[in-house]
Parts: sequence; structure tokens; C-alpha cells
Amino acid sequence: MPELGRFVPWSTGDPGAHPGGTVTAEMAVRPTPEQVLLLAPDRAAATAATQAADPGAWSMAGCDDEAVWGQYVATSAEPYEVAVDLGGPAFRCTCPSRKVPCKHCLGLLLMHAQQHVVPAKRLPFAQQWMQRRDRHPTSREQQAVPDVQGAGDDEVAVEAAAAGVRTGARTGGHDPQREQRRLDRAERMRAGLLELDRWLADRVRTGLASPELADPDTWDRLAARLVDAQCGGLANRVKRIATRVGQHARWHEDVLEEMAVLHALAQGAMRTSTLPEHLADGVHSAAGLTTAKDDVLAGVPSTADWSVLGESRTREDRITVQRTWLAHQGGGPDGRPHTTWAMLLAFGAFGNEVTTEHHVGTQLHADVHWYPGAAPLRALIGRVHQEPRPAAAPTPDTVADAVAAAGWAMAAEPWLERYPTLTRVVPMPRGNGRWVLADRTGAMPIVPGFWRLAELVAMSGGAPITVMGELGADGVQPLTVWASGAMVLL
Repeated sequence: MPELGRFVPWSTGDPGAHPGGTVTAEMAVRPTPEQVLLLAPDRAAATAATQAADPGAWSMAGCDDEAVWGQYVATSAEPYEVAVDLGGPAFRCTCPSRKVPCKHCLGLLLMHAQQHVVPAKRLPFAQQWMQRRDRHPTSREQQAVPDVQGAGDDEVAVEAAAAGVRTGARTGGHDPQREQRRLDRAERMRAGLLELDRWLADRVRTGLASPELADPDTWDRLAARLVDAQCGGLANRVKRIATRVGQHARWHEDVLEEMAVLHALAQGAMRTSTLPEHLADGVHSAAGLTTAKDDVLAGVPSTADWSVLGESRTREDRITVQRTWLAHQGGGPDGRPHTTWAMLLAFGAFGNEVTTEHHVGTQLHADVHWYPGAAPLRALIGRVHQEPRPAAAPTPDTVADAVAAAGWAMAAEPWLERYPTLTRVVPMPRGNGRWVLADRTGAMPIVPGFWRLAELVAMSGGAPITVMGELGADGVQPLTVWASGAMVLL
């Protein structure tokens, strides 16, 4: 059976009409729904395409012997203009999706396959696009196969990352101006990544004791350059590393470790064509390439009862970042309780603070859609099937299980900065003013400077309490506590 994303010649549905039951791409043939879905870049796009193949969502859809076109009425102010060249096939859509073909092109083709599109005169945008393709006949050959393997040099890898498509894929049927913008961004990103890697090499060569590292302007200039190169994720990391310089007596180890992660991300972002798909997606996100919400919501959701267990806020420059942690608890493959985490991100600019949409202590039955990545955590809430209601106290893990889960996630994405934990523990002193959360399987240090430590110890009184927190390099940051039948937000 052909793989998703591979071109399959349209079948006439009558094997006797043509030898072997197939025809050349130039002949006017209606595809079958199965053949249309084989063009999907992934299973999520195939699933979303079936929903987009709703005639009620389309305006002025039409077809002729060479093309099919229509306007998809979306949530945006203007409908998306969609056209498909049946001779390629090649695709054109004005939606922000990074997938080729997107769900709108596939949905239009599905309607055509199901004979829900009537012959009509071409709309102006479809006529102009087909005329441009006719003036460049080689484009039909180049765009006939949506997935071409073998692209591996740095420029192509970064270009594919900027385009938001799988590295090595040929993007057919796009507007030339959009393609030029993608190429321009790819070149800026490549220049920024190369400069970052050279800067890191210079810092290691001169030594971390160099006085310039203590100058905030040294880091600010590098961060500004990465922002100009549209690598915002890396720029934020550079700013966070700058705060670690001189923080304590062994700060050199922390800074060197963070610089090593920056080097790995810079190299990975220029070589995404050699990485597994999920790892490449994680590199893109860490570098600052965001996935459109429409693309995330087009994926297959996880529908379950989700409990809101914790919320944290951090300040990055002038932006407030809010993380809301959701969890679904069910039986794992081994019969033991298993916790699936989802993180909702919200941002608030200076003077316009972020608001809480899902309150800690509630439970909702909803669809959760995941952002791509090797260790998927970030997600979006789709359809909510039931109104939020009070949640019962969650079932905690042991410290050993919680640390193991965090370890596997950080091994999959070494740049992961925090991972959620839910444990039944006792706060215990470690010495030198440090405390840990411990049970019979192990202990996790509490982050230095946790200002509600006394309150946490008082709630425990030497007895186990359930603590939800974020585990990072410095330890665990407690967020929510369940003790004596009550829930307390820290």
C-alpha cells in the first residue's frame, strides 16, 4: 500500500478503460477518495481533510478537466482561496498551514472525488495560478511528487524549517511572494545560527572567566542578533543564560551546560533533514518556529477527563509566560496508574497581564490537541464536551517514577527546561538551608529561594502531602499542595 504523501496516478475506476487501471496525469480523471487521502502528509491532515470536505463550508467551488477550486469559509475575515491542478497534482491555498497539501486542498479534492463539485468557469485566482503554471511546464513535473528525499545541506534544512514543512519536501503550488519570504527568512535564520555557533566557539576558546561575560551588553547584543534572525526561542535562552553568570560559586558549570545546549540546537536547526521527524519538530519549536494554531487543532485530539493541577508564571523580558498544567490519569500498559500531562501556554505583554482561563482544581471533559515534538507537552484545548466541575484529589506518583518520567522526556528533548511532577512526599531538611521532597524511593531538591517553604513544611507537619510542581535543573518548584483534604496554591 502506498505511503501517505506519495503521488499515486489517478484511477479511472474502470480498469478496462486503460491498461493497468491507471492513466497518465495529463488525462482528465476523477480521483477516488482513497487516492486523495494517500496524498496527505500525515494522518492528522487526512483526518482533518474529511472534516473540511463539507460542501456547506465552501463557496463557489467548481472544476473543469484540469483543475478544481473553491473558497473555504474559515474563521478568518477572508475565505481561503484553494486550487488544485489535477495534472500534478499541485496545490495552492492562502491558509497559514505549513503542510503540503493542507487540509483545505485535500478536503476540496475529497469533495471532487465524491462528485460534490460541479463544472464551472474558473475563479480569477484559480485562472491566474493555472496560467502561471502553464507558462512554466516543468513545474508540473517538479510538483507531481509532494515528498522528495535527499535534501541534506544546511541551507535546504533551514529553508524547510522556515517554510514549516518537513525538511526535504518540495512545496508546490504556493504563491511566489510567499515562497520568497520563506527563502528570505531561511537565509536570515541560517546567518543567525552560524553567528551563534561562532560566538559560542569564541567563548569556549577565550574561557568562561573572560570579563566580557560579566557584561550584560555582551549577551544583549547576541540576543538582539538572534531576534533579527527570527530565532526568538534561542534569543530567550541567551537572556536566561546571562542571568546565571556570577549567580553562585559554581556558575561556570551551569553556563557551560547551557551553552552546550545552544550549540546542539544551532547545529540541529541547520541539519533538520537528518533528524527524525518528531525531533526535528522539537528543534524547530526550540529555535523559535511556531506551529499555527489551526494546524495543531487539525490534528487528532486526545479526548478525556483533564484535571487542572497547577499554574506557574515567569517573566521573560517584558512578557509574562503562564503555564497551566493539565493531567489525565488512567491505567497504563502494566496496569499501574499513568499520568498524561498537557501544558497550556498563555502570554501577557507589559501592562496587559495574562488571565487564567482554566482554574486549578477543576476538571473538564475536552479534546486536547498536541503541538509536535519528541516529548510532546504543549497542547491546545479544542472542543469542551462538558462544563468544568470540581476535580477530586489526584493520584500521585513515587519520586522515583516522577524523576524517571522527567528523565525520559529530557533525553528525548535535551533542551527541555522543566517537566511536571505529582508526588506524595514529606519536606525534609538537607542542610545548608536546602530542603528536599522525599519518599521511600528517593528525593528531589526544592529550588533555592522558594519563599513559601515555611508554609509547605507547616502543611506537612512531618506527614506526607501531595505536591504538584515543575522539575528543572535547580530542583522542583512546588505549585499546588493537597493536604488534610484541602488544596492550596503556592
